[in-house]
Amino acid sequence: MKKITLIIAATFVSAASFAQTQAKPLPWQKETKLKAATAVQAPATYKKAIKKADAMITEQPDGQLYKNMYGYAKGFISQWGMIYEDVKDGVARDFVVGSDGAYYMKSPISFQPTESWIKGEKGVGDTIVFKLPQQIYTLDDGYNPPVKYYASRMKYKLVNGENQYVIDESSQDMKFVWRNDSLIKTNDEVLLGMTSENGSWNGLGDLISATTINPFVNDAPKDPTKAVKYIFTFHPSERTTTQRISQVVIDGDDFYANNIDSKVPEAWIHGKISGGKVTFKGYQYLGLDEGASQFRFNFPANVFYNEEEYTTEYRTLDEVSFDYDETTKNLTNCTYGFMSNYGYRQIALEMQVMMQPTFEVWNGVVAKPQNPKVIQFQAATESPGWVIFELPRDNSENSFMDQANVYFNVYFDDELVTFYPDQYTGLEAEMTDVPIDFSDSRYDFQSFGSQHRVVIYDSGFSRAGIQAFYQDGDNRLYSDTAWSDGSVTGINDNVSDAAVKATTFVDLSGRTVSTPKSGLFIKRTVMSDGTVKTNKVIVK
Repeated sequence: MKKITLIIAATFVSAASFAQTQAKPLPWQKETKLKAATAVQAPATYKKAIKKADAMITEQPDGQLYKNMYGYAKGFISQWGMIYEDVKDGVARDFVVGSDGAYYMKSPISFQPTESWIKGEKGVGDTIVFKLPQQIYTLDDGYNPPVKYYASRMKYKLVNGENQYVIDESSQDMKFVWRNDSLIKTNDEVLLGMTSENGSWNGLGDLISATTINPFVNDAPKDPTKAVKYIFTFHPSERTTTQRISQVVIDGDDFYANNIDSKVPEAWIHGKISGGKVTFKGYQYLGLDEGASQFRFNFPANVFYNEEEYTTEYRTLDEVSFDYDETTKNLTNCTYGFMSNYGYRQIALEMQVMMQPTFEVWNGVVAKPQNPKVIQFQAATESPGWVIFELPRDNSENSFMDQANVYFNVYFDDELVTFYPDQYTGLEAEMTDVPIDFSDSRYDFQSFGSQHRVVIYDSGFSRAGIQAFYQDGDNRLYSDTAWSDGSVTGINDNVSDAAVKATTFVDLSGRTVSTPKSGLFIKRTVMSDGTVKTNKVIVK
């Protein structure tokens, strides 16, 4: 059993007062006394090597591809001017044994995917030598001159009384061994760090790096075509309830269910039926979240709010059990629940919490959605506006709707709205029919259970309308349109999540960027209730 306490837990899930269990502490991010080396002069040999460095490799080299290997790393990340020790488990990494006799590793720094490759050459025995520096990224925010970043060999050094990692003048050879289908960094004392072309360290890098053929397989039923649709209901926080359709296969004493983790909805978890109970044990491999290039696992877990320490605590358990009704085939009365996570060695920030879950057979009644209710409409003026509305999860026949088939349309006056990526930059393509639970990376679209929020940038109209529909094959079953001219105010008391108050972006060097144009950034969002959300975003 493992435990982790997050002081910033309110960032990710609302405070929950679930029952407590006993667990042992699990190490997590540790603040260091390291400082990013921003004023260190690079050695002359490094500057010379930069000038001779080959062009950044962005295309997959020819050769034998080892796709989506399983990576583990220990090293450093940089957030808001601080450097932390961190562990990265479940990194998906590609490796190529080149037809030219060279070796190529993709996104070599585990804590910052760059979608580029570094090239190595065969050394003694099974050693591979990556001769650094090699360019791995270009930051172009559209305002400042582009900054090239390199993979560099670095060593610890005390500089002007500050703990730093600096360019290693003795060697820029970074050695790995390629043995038994595993790629392992050989020297844990030197840092595979990310530096600018002047040798400044941005606080990112790997001390330990090990990548191997993925040994995990999702435990799926033999015949998924026998699946029956269930309503999977759970609490991601104390004051919110989420429901979605899960496919369930019961085969003898085996109970399989999918769509537990929204990031890998096709993945299954496997429980055993015995003595009127269904029990799920240990961590279970789900699969690859391709968007994050990391592997997901599901754990039995308990999440609760510690009122004495004012923190939300996350604890993995050995198992969780449900009451099993032999007649209805429903699963109820689970004291704790599940938590889905990147990797299996520790709890990651991007976990999904599912407390007190139930599985109930769906009756399959299809009908139009109930009419939405506009909770709040604020027209855009000098700042963006918004519309917040509620749509019940049950349809007009009081049967749960498969949320994968539920959409909504927005109207400004009588005009159907299409959202475009140039204005709604979290979109990859224009969107008219919005999936009911859709959320984007810039929080222009947010979903909180049965309540939903859309940011408004346009002006010049007097009212906003929301219409929902259920996609039943080729037919659309529409609700009535709910309208508001702004006279409806106040959000329902059961909304636990708040509106966005302020958003800032920081580049890979820790600089604040007012309007990011292109590249990788850390996004920090302050909500109106004081919570803070951070995530990595790619601006194209």
